[in-house]
Amino acid sequence: MSAATDAKEHTIDTSDDRALEAYLSLKVPRLVLDLRPDSAFHQAHIANSYHISSVSELKSRYSYLPPRNVPFLVIADQEQLREVVEAFSSTPSARLLFLSASTLSNSSEQQVHSDSNPTQTLSCNIFFDSAQRLGLVRSSASHRERITLPPRSSSNHGHDFPQLLFRPSNAVHRSVLNLETNTHRDGALRVLDLGCGAARDLAWILHGSRTRPSSRTWTGVGVDNWKAVLKRAQQLIEDLYLNSRQPVLSSQASSAAPFCEKLLWAKCSDDGFLEPLTGTGKGKSIQTASDDEQLWGEYLQAGLAPLLPGADNGEESNSVDAKFDLILCIRFHPRALLPRLSHLVRIGGIVLLSHFVTLSEAEREAAIQAHPQATIDYDSPPPEGRIQPGEIESLIGAWNASAVEAGLTWTIESQVLEPIEDGRIIKSVALRKVKAAAAV
Repeated sequence: MSAATDAKEHTIDTSDDRALEAYLSLKVPRLVLDLRPDSAFHQAHIANSYHISSVSELKSRYSYLPPRNVPFLVIADQEQLREVVEAFSSTPSARLLFLSASTLSNSSEQQVHSDSNPTQTLSCNIFFDSAQRLGLVRSSASHRERITLPPRSSSNHGHDFPQLLFRPSNAVHRSVLNLETNTHRDGALRVLDLGCGAARDLAWILHGSRTRPSSRTWTGVGVDNWKAVLKRAQQLIEDLYLNSRQPVLSSQASSAAPFCEKLLWAKCSDDGFLEPLTGTGKGKSIQTASDDEQLWGEYLQAGLAPLLPGADNGEESNSVDAKFDLILCIRFHPRALLPRLSHLVRIGGIVLLSHFVTLSEAEREAAIQAHPQATIDYDSPPPEGRIQPGEIESLIGAWNASAVEAGLTWTIESQVLEPIEDGRIIKSVALRKVKAAAAV
């Protein structure tokens, strides 16, 4: 539990509450982005805030921000006002708080222009004195220390684990908590994110496993066909110290640290294979091991042999260690590749398909009843790129008819129709590999 959650809802009637109104008025969990220089931030900051040390660094990290409809607080020095206001001019959910060296007790509202974010300037000393009295102030030595030394105990109110500003999709959140609660095998859980984009879902899974109550650790692999977005993914992974096997520094941790095994540049071919890419531009496809032995070896090491060109319907054997507990296809529907995914999943594992959908009549009625404000009909993506009625059932049938391991079967664990941020309805389906007796 974060300090942002610990702080109860306040009535704004004391001097401390007035000084902290911009923070306390946020909904729990309160999201804070601090853009002050390293030295000022580490000397004193709001607990669990996320730190990016300048606007120039923020420019390559806009994907770290919350959804557009989620309010959050941005803290910066008064000297940064002009560039911060400009940086967030298209982010109406950002509330801007500038800290000055002045010791005056009054704060002032500064509306930069009629359409700007709510903007406040306040004495730095007054702000942190008030926050200190409410137990909200932390100091730190480094960003790495804050990330790699998080306590596991929710009763420790002195913790300062940086809270990610973005959130995973609802479907990812449900599946991860399900697996962390109901997987009884020892060792780290493993995730494959196909179409990972900037790796926010992947990073949330790995980074969050440092503090979630289950104490289960995750490792993961991300795959995308857009080289530029993989650079942003790599930056996020490095910022969160997930780019290598880090030793566990916290005495309270009971397992190895989470880490991202690989971020791979590849495309899904029309004939149902995952083709590694190399070179520049859109990349050159690698079709055989002889084309690039080192790159091919990376895919084999990651456990992706059943997806590579030349695989015989995915029947290359993978050891349990090389398989995955969770495979994500989030707003990405590689239809031709899906039949091969069955062979990559451990017993009890989940393939999560969460994508735009062509609704059956029954689904349309259910969606309208459950989400009357959602957008049921939309033009993008085109219908042929969406999950079709009966498609999931056909996929399950194909998996179960293929060479699935003896005594195992695939089931549809859950199907949810839910709106995304812009209101469009998607379908999220969790498919689980279980022992045949458990499916009865």
